[in-house]
Amino acid sequence: MYSFNERIRYSELGENGELSLLGLMNLFQDCSTFQSEDLGLGIDYLKGKNEAWWLSAWQVDIEEMPVLTEKVEVGTYAYAFKGFYGYRNFFLKDEFGNFLVKADSIWFHYDLLNKRPSKPDETSLNVYLAGNEKRLEMSDIARKFDLSGDFKQCKEIVVGKSDLDTNHHMNNAVYVSMARNVIDEEFRVRKLSVQYKTAAMLGDIIIPGIARNENSYIVNLADNVGEPYAIVKFEY
Repeated sequence: MYSFNERIRYSELGENGELSLLGLMNLFQDCSTFQSEDLGLGIDYLKGKNEAWWLSAWQVDIEEMPVLTEKVEVGTYAYAFKGFYGYRNFFLKDEFGNFLVKADSIWFHYDLLNKRPSKPDETSLNVYLAGNEKRLEMSDIARKFDLSGDFKQCKEIVVGKSDLDTNHHMNNAVYVSMARNVIDEEFRVRKLSVQYKTAAMLGDIIIPGIARNENSYIVNLADNVGEPYAIVKFEY
């Protein structure tokens, strides 16, 4: 298990004074990146092998969001690998060790030269699994979203330079922020589910579609023919 201590900053807040969804997702991304870098398996290591770990899905259960200056612990660990898939938990705890947020995620290992998923080498897997951690008790990751309902189409969004990560794809956290921003209604997110389908790149046009169900919204961040870049579900 890997963790670091953090104090919630003003730049991480939403307008309600609590940690924003974008701030939360960035903390989780930073945590797993820090762990990989500290283990010698980070960005430069993967680039040298023409490999990458890409995110496939999130499930995030939110009990409470911290507020400005609150001290928190951000943590993560890998708990399983199957074929080219990796499974990783994240958590956010308050300074007394209480869970504020629990998250689960699915990643896949990718061969950049052959442009296909590939099984990672055993050496790195053994390093990540050294602690023999178990999956957190929380919601299961959503495997499929129902996109058959009526979706209200929103104004198109063009992917800009500030949206990109080091893979030259739109940052995983930006999809979540983008999806939340197209919903006008104010609500407190209790569960967040994300499935990533196709990486959006600089200049791509995203056309969000919104469907409202009982106690939830589904946002399809799609291209101009309706194929999803990512699908985001907010439960409240």
